[in-house]
This record gives sequence, C-alpha cells and structure tokens, in this order.
Amino acid sequence: MSESTGDRPAEAVRYHFGDGTRAGVMLGLSLRQAAPLVGGAVWLTLALMIGSPILGLCGLVVAAVMSFGRWRGSPLYEVAAPGIRLSARRLRGRSTWTRRSLIGSAHDGVDDLPEPMAGLELHEAQIDWTGASHAAGLIRDRATGTVSLVVHVLGDGFAVAGAVEQDERLAAWGGALAPLARDRCPVARITWQEWAHTIGVTSHREFLGSLPDDGRRSTPAGVDYEDLLSMLDASTIAHDVLLTLTADVRRIPGRRGRSSWDVSAEALVAEASQLAARLTSAGLVVSSPLAPAEVATAVRLRSDPTRSPASAASSLAAAAGHGVAEWGPMAADADWNHCRVDGSFHRSYRVVSWPMLPVSAEWMSPLMVGGGQTRTVTIVMEPVPIAQAAREANRQLTSLESDRDEKARKGFRSTARERRRIDDVESREQELASGHPEFRHVGFVTVTAATLDELEGACAQVEQDAAQSMLDIRSLSARQGEGWVASLPLGRSVRRGVWS
Repeated sequence: MSESTGDRPAEAVRYHFGDGTRAGVMLGLSLRQAAPLVGGAVWLTLALMIGSPILGLCGLVVAAVMSFGRWRGSPLYEVAAPGIRLSARRLRGRSTWTRRSLIGSAHDGVDDLPEPMAGLELHEAQIDWTGASHAAGLIRDRATGTVSLVVHVLGDGFAVAGAVEQDERLAAWGGALAPLARDRCPVARITWQEWAHTIGVTSHREFLGSLPDDGRRSTPAGVDYEDLLSMLDASTIAHDVLLTLTADVRRIPGRRGRSSWDVSAEALVAEASQLAARLTSAGLVVSSPLAPAEVATAVRLRSDPTRSPASAASSLAAAAGHGVAEWGPMAADADWNHCRVDGSFHRSYRVVSWPMLPVSAEWMSPLMVGGGQTRTVTIVMEPVPIAQAAREANRQLTSLESDRDEKARKGFRSTARERRRIDDVESREQELASGHPEFRHVGFVTVTAATLDELEGACAQVEQDAAQSMLDIRSLSARQGEGWVASLPLGRSVRRGVWS
C-alpha cells in the first residue's frame, strides 16, 4: 500500500492498494486453474497415442470443468480438494468432533483438540517483562514449527481524531512494525484481531438494583430510562484487539547446552518486548503477554460467545490439576459454509480484493463499527526483508514489461489492469528504494451467531459493511474449520498457497 499527499504538509493522505490479482501463468489463468488444463492436454496426448480418442476427450472435458466450473458459488479448482476431504469425513461418520476426555488433556498429556487445531500446544513460561517476572502463555505449533505470544493493544480516539492526526497515528504504527522487516528476523507473522461483541447493560442494571428503591423507577422518567436501557442492551458493543507475534523456530540459531524451545521462547519474548516499547511510543497501550489462563479464556469466548463469562473463565481441567488450561471446545462440526463450535455458529470470509480507489485513513470504519453483529476482523502481516522485496519487485516488473512488449510485437494492446499492475510494481519499487518495508498481508472476517438463522442475517449485514469499506469478501467454502481457527489468537492462519 502506498500513499499520496498534496503540496501542503497538513493535507490528509490518500492511501493506494496495489492490484492484488496475480498475473496468470498461461492465457491469463492462475497456476491452480491452469494445472487441470495442462493435465487434460497430457491425458489427451497419451490417449491418442494408444488409439483411444474418446477417452482422451473425456479427460479434457473433466479438466475444463475443473478449471472453469463452479460449485455452490465458488471456483471448482479452489474447493475441489477441501470439498473432497470434507465429504470423506462425512462418509466415514467423522464430521462432528467431540472431546474424548472431560478433564482436558488426554492420558498422554497431549491436548484433545479438533483437526483444525491439531498440533497446537499451550505452555506456561516464566519470562522477564519490563524488569519483572511474568507468567506468559506461549503457543507452540508443531505443524508449522512456530511459537507465538499474545498481547492486548488499546488505542483510543482514532475514530474521532482529525484526518491529519489519523495519518500521524498510522505512520507511527507503520514505524513500530518496520524493524521487523529485516534480514534474519525471527518474526514470521504479526496478526491483529479486532473482536466486536455485544456486552449489553447487565452490569449497569445490577448497579441500579443495588441502589435503594425510592420510587423513582415507576415515574415517567424512570420508565423512559428503562426503555432506553432495553434499546441499548442489544447495541452496546465492546471492541477487543489482540496482537499475536509469531516466530519461526527455523530462523532462530541454536545455542550449545540449551533446548531449541528455550532459545525460541527467549528470542520471541525479546522481539515482543521491543515491539511493545515501540507501540507504546506510538501512543498505544500494550499489555504484558497474556497468561495461559487468559489465552484459554480468549479462545473459548471467541469460539463460543454464547457461554457466560463466569463459566468461560473457569476450567475443570485446571481445577483438577490437568494441563495448563482447558482451551479447546467440547465439540466442533465444520460444514460447507459454516462451522459449529459448541453452542455457536461461525462463518469465515477471506478478503479477495482490497480497495481499488484511493482511501482515507478511516476507510475500514463501516466494517469495524458494524451493525451490532459478533464478528472478528483478522489481518495477518508477513514482513519481507527489503533486499528480498526489492529482488521480487524487480523480477515481477521485468516479467510484466516483457509480457507487455511481447503483446505489442504481436499486435495486441495491453489492458487497463495490466498497465495498472505495472504502475503498482513501479510504485512499490520506488517505496522500497526509499526505505519503506513491505508486508505481505491477508484479511479474514469471521461472523458468529447463536443460530443459523441469526448467522445468515448477521452475514448479510457484514457483507454490506465490507462493501461500504470497498472490500470484496468471499466465504471460505469447505474450509470453515480453518477459518474459525484463523479468527483465534493462536498464530495459525495462513499456509503459503492455501489462501492465495
């Protein structure tokens, strides 16, 4: 994303997102879309060699359907593999996962978790944070070889600040993240998640109930005040922001006489401490890393907001002395367009297109403010070292210019999107030359409701809010279980090539 300003220093900045679509590898088709056609052509060639042209044509037709067909509104080449896995689980009667042990961890000490959370472990580690000892919850992902920690971040007043002040805050946020885009940095991803959920006015009603009844509640003013509370009960929304820092264990050099886990945890805490100091200097309030119980509570509440906070804060496993905390659900069932976790239904979307027009600093306000739905906005950022980003930009620009020149020699004109893609890469190359780091990014939106009917209504409103923010979002068909896990502060969200 780049920015443009006018001649006056106090003029508000307009931000530009590059064209997120990738150039096709064959006839404008992506690699996954072109692969079935290539396979079909090879199949046809082999069939002709053995004298079975009909068999070869059938294979070519199947390949064309795979490349251009759609299933339930999604491209077939995107949902074929996850759809087959989902159908296979249902045929085997394994679509619904239930916890085997009612006291948390199984007999071997490994957490009993559903398939989308398999390989995740929650550990407690004593760390040094701002000169004091602190018990932090570290999330180890054995499947991806990463370790993560979570902090709570608070920044007040952005929505009511002036345009210039908003730009200054965004610049400070970018400055805090910039040092992570360096060579040999252990940080692989930074994920921020904004969870909006209704909190009602129950606590205020309890406060009013503790006051002596002097008869004013039955007065017209008291009745009007009660009506006002009833109206606000469903529209009082809390917004919680968690920042998850994920380090790649393979990037951290080992030390003699120390385990890789201890070295990785120490490196992650050091990076988190420095990032927290920079964010504090940028005007944000950063908490200490969440303790294991706090991580477990955040995961359980976001997985099933219908449960009461009191029941979510307690853990039978912790009370019985088994494991650090009970942080997984009791049951989970992933379907094509939703995932049910305990008593709540979730539907996750991926941002497939960012704003094509220049936007202001508060361009996401319609989605962030919303209409009272329980939903999570997740942005995953992967820092790219400047030298690597410059090489990739130069390689991409060379490829695009070669394609343009080749089309010109053959008498074809370049499309507006192709010209814009070249302009975007040139702008990115200029920004890198000026010292601005690059962060690859992907966005998710997860909507949560107590029933399927409520989920449909909430999703319709969220889709409208996203459209007002000039975002094109698409449901993660057949991958709703992975989408639900991506909405949790666990450091697991993106596998290269899966969401692109």
